[in-house]
Amino acid sequence: MDLTPQPGRRPRRVSPRINPLFYPFVSYRTRRPESPTGWRRLREALTGYPLAPYDDDDRRESADLGVYLYQVELARRSRLTLWQRTRDGWWLGPAPYGYALEHHWVEPESARAGWRHRLVVDALRAPVVSLIFAWSAHENLSDRAVARRLTEQQHPRPLDPVSGRARAWSRAVVRTILANPVYLGYVVRDRTLRGVDQPPENWTWSRQRSHRALVEPALFWTVHNRRARWVSPTPDTDTTGLTDQSREAA
Repeated sequence: MDLTPQPGRRPRRVSPRINPLFYPFVSYRTRRPESPTGWRRLREALTGYPLAPYDDDDRRESADLGVYLYQVELARRSRLTLWQRTRDGWWLGPAPYGYALEHHWVEPESARAGWRHRLVVDALRAPVVSLIFAWSAHENLSDRAVARRLTEQQHPRPLDPVSGRARAWSRAVVRTILANPVYLGYVVRDRTLRGVDQPPENWTWSRQRSHRALVEPALFWTVHNRRARWVSPTPDTDTTGLTDQSREAA
């Protein structure tokens, strides 16, 4: 650029912001984008290739139906696996208050090998469970009152299943303990269906006791029937599972 002074005209100064020596990022931003390489063009072509046969509406609908049926079958097998492990007495998820997890390596003949979990008694927290049920049944204390008494008497607090840190006693924690039939010594699932509580005869129980019970059955069902919207008799856990034959047939 010619910056020679002209008669009657001041020379124009070049701003240092467009000098790539001091502001290289300006030069980078104003640089024209490079043309795509051969590998990039190949990747873009391969990305659209799997969908090419389904441009037709009928073929796309058939493909969507196949994906949907695959998902349905996958969900059915998952539910069947969870049901079978529950019936065998294996615990799924974090240990409830009063118990700890005991790990077992299992190599079944007809299934995939892996870790399974049983519940064992937590000697520090197990006695607190019977106290909670006794206060609720005999003294007719509310969940909030039970939580307050547990805090005042400084009983061992529940542990967070993720961080492992002690949590404060609360109404929700007490309500969860009083509603959990695991303290009868059985593994139980399907207590709710689409968010709606189910009666005990519709629950899925383990075939036999899989761990030591912390609460007597009469005490547990007294508390449960008082809090539930229906009054159900104590289920026969040895023959629980009204849909066992249908599930095994599936």
